Amino acid sequence: MDKQYGEFVGVDSLNFALVTDTESSYSATTPDYLAPVGEIAAEAETNNTPTYYDNVPGNNYVSEGVTTVTITVSNVPVKKAALLLGKDFDEATGRLLDSGMPNPPDVALGYRANIGRSDHRYTWYAKGTFSGGAEEAATKNSDVDIRTYQLTYTAVATTHQFLINGERKPIKKISGDTTNPAFNPAGWFAQVQTPDTATPPDTLAVTSVPAANATGVEVDSDIVFTFNNKIKSYSVTLIDELLQPVGASPSLSPDGKVLTISPAADLSASTSYVAILTDVQDVYGQHLPNTIVNFETA
Repeated sequence: MDKQYGEFVGVDSLNFALVTDTESSYSATTPDYLAPVGEIAAEAETNNTPTYYDNVPGNNYVSEGVTTVTITVSNVPVKKAALLLGKDFDEATGRLLDSGMPNPPDVALGYRANIGRSDHRYTWYAKGTFSGGAEEAATKNSDVDIRTYQLTYTAVATTHQFLINGERKPIKKISGDTTNPAFNPAGWFAQVQTPDTATPPDTLAVTSVPAANATGVEVDSDIVFTFNNKIKSYSVTLIDELLQPVGASPSLSPDGKVLTISPAADLSASTSYVAILTDVQDVYGQHLPNTIVNFETA
């Protein structure tokens, strides 16, 4: 089975950050570790509204409400619980003071889930509030009876609208799988991730050896294309001055950035050749214009 379809087999790195969200801007504090996490279950509230014409369904309109995230952790210290649940906390006495009138702050929630043996799905919910805080305790007996702490996080869309694919939209959740070569999880928990925090890839470019219009190229030389980004697909053709194809074997380096074209036999002396590179796409979905490298052997 392709690893991108791996099961979820673990979860860790539960983080939160306080959020300030207005029409004009979105900001969040530096993420803070919440607690050791045992289980996370998320479910979006959806509604389907079909319309009927001529006695048959003609359209179906889908709407989405809040996403409820149920989180089981080992425990949450009372000071942190007071902050997340909107309760009062007395620093001098170290006590949580519950008035029964919670005022939870807007919070971003981040974590990662294991996919298969070695990959992960990283997630940030951009805005939501905590409620609940269910806790149990039982008397000790001959068996170990472990009770955990449960929180409910309700995720909503931001007020601020981000530029997404050329259109201004709010954001509720952002996630990425390490099985996708375009996804880079570096710094995921250093700050709350939004469409504005993603670093766009460099524009795809290529250099070649020999360079275009080179002369005096050794007849036993390979043609080497070096890309600045990892490439996903390509097509290459080598022809001589009579427009006849030349047998050659292409090979791509393990990092996907160096394409080597090795002729099946030595090239002819004092002859012009053309290497044609087409249909190049990198792992970010960028396409390279067709590249033609003409050179002459010694």
